[in-house]
Amino acid sequence: MAAFRKLDDGSASPRSSGFRGDEGSVSKAVLSKVKGNLAAADWKVFSFMMLNFFSSAGIVITNKILMEKFHFNFATTLTFIHFICTFVLLLTVSAFGLYQMKELPLGPTSKLAATSMGFVLLTNLSLQHNSIGFYQIMKVMTTPMIVLIEAVLYKKFLERKLRLALVPVCLGVILTASTDFRLNVPGTIFALSSVVVTSFYQIWSGALQKGLDADALQLQTYNAPLSALFIMPLLPVFDNYMVKDPNAIWSYAFNPLNSSLIFLTGFIAFLVNVSIFLVIGKSSALTYNILGHGKTCVIILSDFILFGRPLDVKGISGVLLALGGVFWYTYLKLEKARLEKEAKAEESELPEGLGEVRDGQAGIK
Repeated sequence: MAAFRKLDDGSASPRSSGFRGDEGSVSKAVLSKVKGNLAAADWKVFSFMMLNFFSSAGIVITNKILMEKFHFNFATTLTFIHFICTFVLLLTVSAFGLYQMKELPLGPTSKLAATSMGFVLLTNLSLQHNSIGFYQIMKVMTTPMIVLIEAVLYKKFLERKLRLALVPVCLGVILTASTDFRLNVPGTIFALSSVVVTSFYQIWSGALQKGLDADALQLQTYNAPLSALFIMPLLPVFDNYMVKDPNAIWSYAFNPLNSSLIFLTGFIAFLVNVSIFLVIGKSSALTYNILGHGKTCVIILSDFILFGRPLDVKGISGVLLALGGVFWYTYLKLEKARLEKEAKAEESELPEGLGEVRDGQAGIK
């Protein structure tokens, strides 16, 4: 009876005590793994990703304000201004000695500049001709397109766990964007073209940066002016440059406020263009694209806050699902980095030649 009273008083039985001990050990193991993942993370890359995150969200929001609130509906001209601002700011940064310019071959840099011009131009035209919902749905298709291109052309295959992490990201963005879905033929052509060109641009920019041994600023110093040069013949094609037309760019009422906003978008575009190379050069095109889906969620949230989009359960659920996928993918990447770091540390501690013998034995098995 005394034993039963002791249990009734709340004292722990050996079984319950062991259960709580297991819970504590599991919690410590999870916490240790998270700490290990964070320790393996490259915080310089993380800062580049945050710079790209906020500048990319900012450029879409300011472009949207400029087009809707100030009626500057000249997307191609705005793209041209962005490339010019990027080049001028790069020269300014170089003049202060913050980076060293490097001579690069014109052939590969011109190919990259052509895709860069197409990437920015087609994205802006897609945004101009489509609803925000369809624009975002097509942007998310860049992820599977990159996976497909890298698998078919470069024999680079994504791990199964990382492929699974793409599922909630894609579904979440599609679910969110589908609340504002309206289809039109010209917009669909621009959007599909944008997906293909953007995918090649993101893959090539990382490969070219590593192949030429050039940093982000050195590569962008060539990319920005060449992209501006390539886009010049397209200005009168996609924007209204008719001299006597009241809707032409010549008739636009420029003033200090809208002019300041135009050049603000140019400065933000400089941050976006540089951070793209920083992120892709230090990680991968797919990582940059997953980061883009997180930016998509923020942009859609800004649509609720700034542009009067009605709140609905479907849209909010999509945002949460996509963000969950982004966090899952990030965790998997950090876990992979941690395991690789631990493996290299273990190999460096082995006596010389022992690691090679162990590898050879593993190969025999």
